[in-house]
Amino acid sequence: MKKLIKAAVLAAAAPVMVAAVSVSPAHAADSYTLNCSTTGASGAVTVNGYEGNITKSFGVILAVHDGAADGHHVRIRLVGKGPGGTPVNWAWHYNYDGEGTTLSWNTTAQYSSGLADVGLQVARYEGDTYLNSCTRWLNSEA
Repeated sequence: MKKLIKAAVLAAAAPVMVAAVSVSPAHAADSYTLNCSTTGASGAVTVNGYEGNITKSFGVILAVHDGAADGHHVRIRLVGKGPGGTPVNWAWHYNYDGEGTTLSWNTTAQYSSGLADVGLQVARYEGDTYLNSCTRWLNSEA
């Protein structure tokens, strides 16, 4: 699974536009993979066992790739939308290892009020200064 995520991240880092994996709304506890890329960074998230608007824990695999020799580090995090679209942001996971490296994390997530949507955010930073990012949602565009 780790190799599959790494391959998806590396493919997303290519200079050509990578078609996102088609996904359907989370009506049942399934597995979904999303990816996005921005200048110098790309990432993927796989959520396992996510069902919209429920409060149980689900599996999360995050992977982020640094695609530029620019001295900046890259980050990835799980994002969500609670009831009424309330933003829910989990902690960033960092890759300081430089160009060409991919790091991944296998964890779980839960939100006590239930999540209407989940997604990922990938960003490039200089220290704590935001440079650029991308966000991809499972069930909605924004």
